[in-house]
Amino acid sequence: MRYLLASFVLLTLLVLSPVSDAQEKPGVENRASSLVGTWVSRSKVGDTVVRYRKDGWFISAFYFTRQYSLTRDSVWTVGHWALSDDMIILHRLAGSDGLELVPEKRKLALKELTGNKLLIGNVPLDGQAFERMEEIPSSIEKQFSGSVLARQVYEQEEIILPEDAKKDVESYVGIEKVSGRTIRFYLSPGGEFLGSIGNENDDLIGKWEKSGDFLIISGVTEKQKLAILLELRKIEGQYKLFNVEQNGEQRPAGLNTSPFQKIEPVLLSIDGAEKYLQVQAFNDWYAKLSSISEGSAVRKQVANDGMIEEAKTSSKLVFKGDIKTGQVIGITKVFEEDGYYMTEVDGQYDAFLGASLSKFRSTKFPKSFRYQIGVISKLEPRTFRWFFTSGAIPKTDEYFSQQVETQAGLVSKIAVKRDGKIFLEINGVGTRTADFDKKVWDEFKASAEALFEIKKDKLPAEPE
Repeated sequence: MRYLLASFVLLTLLVLSPVSDAQEKPGVENRASSLVGTWVSRSKVGDTVVRYRKDGWFISAFYFTRQYSLTRDSVWTVGHWALSDDMIILHRLAGSDGLELVPEKRKLALKELTGNKLLIGNVPLDGQAFERMEEIPSSIEKQFSGSVLARQVYEQEEIILPEDAKKDVESYVGIEKVSGRTIRFYLSPGGEFLGSIGNENDDLIGKWEKSGDFLIISGVTEKQKLAILLELRKIEGQYKLFNVEQNGEQRPAGLNTSPFQKIEPVLLSIDGAEKYLQVQAFNDWYAKLSSISEGSAVRKQVANDGMIEEAKTSSKLVFKGDIKTGQVIGITKVFEEDGYYMTEVDGQYDAFLGASLSKFRSTKFPKSFRYQIGVISKLEPRTFRWFFTSGAIPKTDEYFSQQVETQAGLVSKIAVKRDGKIFLEINGVGTRTADFDKKVWDEFKASAEALFEIKKDKLPAEPE
């Protein structure tokens, strides 16, 4: 829980993207075709990978580490995309905790799009640069086309994420509730049928026939040569399996599939898409962020005997934000009754996500990093909410972290409930005392590096 105390003093950032002035560009349709593919934006904090599909869906993930996990140390989103003049329109349908506070439908400036380079957003001022991924790591390819993400989307919003279409014909898609595999039917004119099941790469090839509300499919799998019979009935506009046979024997397990939805083309317009903070607001934010500050806090925590222990802390912080790149660096010295410890933070504003990503570590646990996503939950007064990535907080905990910007600095609150009961509460204030000073930064940096060096071989990594 010491990282929770550290997070209250980390003055990091978030801003949501506005739109650029119009410039002459090639036709929208041609540029849309050029955008289809997988792109990556790299920063000191991590990598943002986005796949724009030709069917109008996008899949994306921000990876803090190159272990490329969707269930830990990452932020993921799924939705629809389109281009409109000099705008890229993003309509998020599902995603990681915290992103629901970002406008669901946004428009970003499309500054540059070539065969291998993409530049979006007016904030940070240089925009967010992507390069096309020619060689996609197998782990990312598996995640973007596999069952884990499909299951996450379905469990969160009951939305079926279709596979990349293999044929541009009438198609239906369902999801196997247990495994999360997507199952897609392609119904070609003339009665030809192709069935694609997850990423098993063993298609079902055969014939289809409709009779009223009934759809009958029969065929043989391409590799295993299994004879399959599928009988479906349309209920409330969706086909539902009521009989599955394999080599003449009934397969009740196949009935776990969700009703099959007909896949219609994605038609996404600019209507309702939001632009958020203007460039001037972003500049003002970063000007306040680049500072030296002092803070104090009161921590209340439940002890082993069930009693609430109270302690006071103070801190000194030095932070710097770069309005051109969106990068943030910061160092904090936190004073407790038995001494002090230090934290280092690296942050990055991500125009695609409309959020701030940060990683930080403490000299108390020099071998561990913590990763957070920060979003604006209210514009006036500017209010920030912070969320840990999945897997960082025990499942028994409910975590709340908020910072409200005032004329003097920030008012912060962290609250942790464990099994529904208050376990930890930290209330603090931070006051800006001076502009960023390179000399002070160098002093803090030298002290932190020395302390990390002393501690790293003496302490184990923080327990999970």
